[in-house]
Amino acid sequence: MSESRWHVSPLMLQLIDVAVAVTLFFVALDGLMDAQAQNYLRSPSQPYLGWHPQDNGLLSLAAAATTLPVILRRRWPLPAWALTTLGQVYSMGPVLHIQDSGLTIGGLAAYLLCLYTVSARHGWTVSIVVGTASTVWTAAHADADIVLPLLVPAVVAVGRFAQAGRRTLARLETRAEQALAAQAVAEERLRIARELHDVVAHHMSAIAIQAEVVRIQADGDAVLLAAGLADVRAVSLEALSDMRQIVGALREAAPPGLERLAELVESARAAGLTVEVSGPPDGIAAETGAAAYRIVQEALSNAMRHAPGSAVSVEVRRTDAALLVHVANRPPARPPTSGGEGGHGLKGMRERVTLLGGTLEAGPTPEGGFAVTATLPDRRTP
Repeated sequence: MSESRWHVSPLMLQLIDVAVAVTLFFVALDGLMDAQAQNYLRSPSQPYLGWHPQDNGLLSLAAAATTLPVILRRRWPLPAWALTTLGQVYSMGPVLHIQDSGLTIGGLAAYLLCLYTVSARHGWTVSIVVGTASTVWTAAHADADIVLPLLVPAVVAVGRFAQAGRRTLARLETRAEQALAAQAVAEERLRIARELHDVVAHHMSAIAIQAEVVRIQADGDAVLLAAGLADVRAVSLEALSDMRQIVGALREAAPPGLERLAELVESARAAGLTVEVSGPPDGIAAETGAAAYRIVQEALSNAMRHAPGSAVSVEVRRTDAALLVHVANRPPARPPTSGGEGGHGLKGMRERVTLLGGTLEAGPTPEGGFAVTATLPDRRTP
C-alpha cells in the first residue's frame, strides 16, 4: 500500500539467506572440528572410523546438513527446520562419534533461525508441536546448559509476535487504503456537485432572466414572443447538453474548457448582458482551462442574477507565471428579478482555485458592480 515503506526484493532476501547460511556453515564446521579434535586428543590410539585431523569430509557434511537448510527457510520453513534437525542428529550421532555436545554455535543459530521462521509462518498448532519437539531435543543434548532449552520457547514466541505484527500492519494498511478510497469518493462527489451547481445555476439563471426579458419585450406581440421563446428553448437545450457532459464526465469524458468560452459568452448575451471578451490564450492545460471556464461561467451567472442588463468584461490572459481570469460587471441596468443563492457559487469557485494552488479575489467594485479575479498556476501543455 504505502510507497514510503522500505521493501526488500525476494531475490535480495534469498541472497541474504545464502550469505547467512554460508557464514554459519564455516562457524559450525569450525566448532565440529574443534569438538572432534578434542575427542582425538583424548584417545589418539583409537580414532573413530579412521578419522584423523587431516580428514574433514564427514565434518563438512555435518556442518552443511545443520546450516544450509537456512537457504530454504522462507519458501519451505517446515522442511528447512526438519532438515536442520536431521543435521543435528547426524552431527551428534554414531557417524561422527562426538562425545561432547554437537550443538555448535553455527548449527544452533541455523536451527533457531529455521524454528523462528516456522512459528512466524505457520499457525499455533504447528508452532506448538515444533516448539515442544525442539525444546525436548535441546534439553536432551544440552548437557547441563539450562539456557538452550529456554531459547526455544522464546524463539517461538518471537515468531508468533512477528506474525501478529505483520497481520496488524496488513489490517492497518487495508484500513488506510479504504480511507484513501473514501476520501477520493468524497472529493469526486464534491467535484460533481460543483459541476452540477455551475451548470444548473448558470443556465437556469439565463432561462429565468431571458423569459422575463421576453415577457417585457414582446408585450403581446406574437412574433417577438415566438422569437423569445425560441431563444429560451435554445438555452434550455444547451443546459441539457451540459448536463449530458457532466454525466459523461462520470465516464471519464473531458470537462468543458476555454475552447467553449465563446458559447458561454453568447448565452450570457442572449440573457441581456453586454459582454466584452479578451482572450483566452492558447496552450492551456485541461484542468486549468476547465477551472477557468467554470469561474467565468459562475461570474456571468452571478451577473445575470444580480445585475441584469449590465455590461460585463471578461479577461483571460497569461501573466509571468499564472493564468489570470478577471470578470467584472457594472451596476445593473434594471432591478434584479431573482434572489441570492446563499454564496455557494463563490464557495465553489474558491474550492476550484484552491485545488489548483491558485488564489481568488471577489467583491464589489467602487462603481457599484462586482468583480472576480482568479490567479491559476500556468500549466502549459507541451
